[in-house]
Amino acid sequence: MHGRPAVASVASPFLGVSLLLCASGFAACATGGAAAGSAASPAASASSAERIDAAMNARIRAEGMERSRVLETAIMISDIHGPRLAGSSGFMTAANWARTQLAEWGLASSRLEPWGRRGKAWELERFSVEMLAPYYLRMNAIPKAWSPGTAGIVTGTPVLVTIRGDSDFVRYRGKLRGRIVMNGGTAVPRNRFDAPARRLTDRELDSLTRITDPGEPRTYWEDADGFLEALARRKRIDDFLRDEGAAALLEPSRNANAILTASHVSYSTDRTGAVPAFMVAREHYDAILRLVERQRAVRLELSLTSRFTQTDSLGYNVVAEIPGTDSRVGQEVVMVGGHFDTWQAAAGATDNAAGSAVAMEAMRILKTLGVNPRRTIRMALWDGEEQEDYFGSMGYVKRHYGDPGPMRLLPDHAKFSAYFNVDHGTGRIRGFYLQGNAAARPILAAFLEPFRDLGASTLSISNAGSTDHMPFASVGLPAFNSIQDPIDYDPKTHHTSLDFADYLLEDDLKQSAVVMASLLYHIAMRDERMPRTPLPAPKRANR
Repeated sequence: MHGRPAVASVASPFLGVSLLLCASGFAACATGGAAAGSAASPAASASSAERIDAAMNARIRAEGMERSRVLETAIMISDIHGPRLAGSSGFMTAANWARTQLAEWGLASSRLEPWGRRGKAWELERFSVEMLAPYYLRMNAIPKAWSPGTAGIVTGTPVLVTIRGDSDFVRYRGKLRGRIVMNGGTAVPRNRFDAPARRLTDRELDSLTRITDPGEPRTYWEDADGFLEALARRKRIDDFLRDEGAAALLEPSRNANAILTASHVSYSTDRTGAVPAFMVAREHYDAILRLVERQRAVRLELSLTSRFTQTDSLGYNVVAEIPGTDSRVGQEVVMVGGHFDTWQAAAGATDNAAGSAVAMEAMRILKTLGVNPRRTIRMALWDGEEQEDYFGSMGYVKRHYGDPGPMRLLPDHAKFSAYFNVDHGTGRIRGFYLQGNAAARPILAAFLEPFRDLGASTLSISNAGSTDHMPFASVGLPAFNSIQDPIDYDPKTHHTSLDFADYLLEDDLKQSAVVMASLLYHIAMRDERMPRTPLPAPKRANR
């Protein structure tokens, strides 16, 4: 909070009185008389037509702050159930736990809902990566997801290569058979004096609000095509190494603090014909590289036991809801969600047990308070976000709302109000990216105003990609991605081996769940659906 709390005069149809809303507390500001409109903040005055239920906000705060279950939920999803690679037994076990927990909280229609068919599932059983000479080193490494196992134990002297694309193939043709290939050079020196954890500054938040051009990705296709192009390049390299008969591949982590277990060039569920591959911690990879460059006699030994399974080729999202009660708009839907799947080297606490737990906790709060929303409030925990096409959320959108390729819309498209996504680590929600939806700004500004003291008041017209709101936006539905404090997400935990519950911040998770619960409630209670942007143009080649 900065300076004195903002004050706004808002008429409350829920309580039948006029309420003076203070950002620092609701109950203390309730009055039965006329409110002092002259004290209103600009943001609140501009959106005073929106009806704010201050009593409900106070109850949501009390439940979410004093009786929270959000941290325990995040720990259960992450450290207790472990990695949740899409399609794996770990994913299904955790998803079944979440479904059962939501049902125990009283949510309606708690279910695992199929979104479509997936590729082969992959299970990691065991692995080892060691340097035996010139000295012993138990290497810090992780198999790449969906990597086939080795043919027993592989030993040998590594060969250094630099293969970035097709033009590099000719240099190494005929030289890699039976070899352990190290692809990549030493790291660029990094600034070790930057703080690994931080919050968004006032200047950064103000800059976000002042943006006037939403920018890219303007469409789903702009967002996804880059992934697919990178994946195609990656596959050509994998195919080359396989055809050349390489025994194994080692690649350096691109994260200086931990093993980066995946990047946007390895999102594939079909590496059955590829070379067994490992990501190696930067310091170990560079140490071996220096030894090889100085012609020391390096000897590596590695093994990988993994298996592909396809006992059930369906993919599943976890879905639950609080049914709408209004005879006119009860079939309309307000949604919150975040992805449930992870990579294989850690428990996915900040990416994205945090967002999943916030969504579950928001629903728990509302159900515990016995709300009877006009519209249906629905939650979804998505499968397959970590692959290139947002498998779970896109499958859900295609089944319920429409196909963005030919822009063929389904009847429920007209019954959708808004989707809110949480997927940027443990940091508290500071606001939302509007995805170019300028008409939504005054509405969300009004609903966020009571949480200005919690730091949740920033709205940016910007488009944001790379997560599960994009499939909703791809068919013209209002979809908003959360602005969150970065904490140490990118420097340390995002897609890395460090992503365990140690990095969760309970107070931040509580704040996010409270803000989300209030937002869902108020949008479900509005007279009208959230405004929409123009329908995107169809794409000629559907996928």
